[in-house]
Amino acid sequence: MSSGQSYVIRPAASDDVAAATSLVRRSIAELCQADHHNMAAIVEGMLINKTPENMQAWIETPGSYVFVAEAGPIMAGVGGLTGDGEITLLYVAPDFRFQGVSKALLAALEDKAREMGLPNCALVSTDTAQRFFEARGYAGYDKNEDDFGMDATSMTKNL
Repeated sequence: MSSGQSYVIRPAASDDVAAATSLVRRSIAELCQADHHNMAAIVEGMLINKTPENMQAWIETPGSYVFVAEAGPIMAGVGGLTGDGEITLLYVAPDFRFQGVSKALLAALEDKAREMGLPNCALVSTDTAQRFFEARGYAGYDKNEDDFGMDATSMTKNL
């Protein structure tokens, strides 16, 4: 499947684990500063489950869907969706920020949810990503503080 400017969006495979994990961790550390304010404890909390073992499980577990966006040979983004329509991952490599990667991945995740016959997608957004999701039709319905002291807004979109 293809989408975006010159990005190829495809299902992630086991041999993508290392690159996908590295991309997600780098994206959090470098692009989510409005959320973690460069506070080591918060960054570590955000990264705690972003391990190669968990990425492998997310990729290989039936009913879990992980996609990668590629710009030629370079992995530019990672997105994940559960079988009940929860978007669990949507991260872009810092070098590809504001170049359409997140839009392309989100469209692929929503297309997968529609293909599964789901009526909506849901997610929990950080402050960094909230405007992005709102611009794509997601509405917030609950704002809480997560376990690490960050604002987290539950959002949903009818498909």
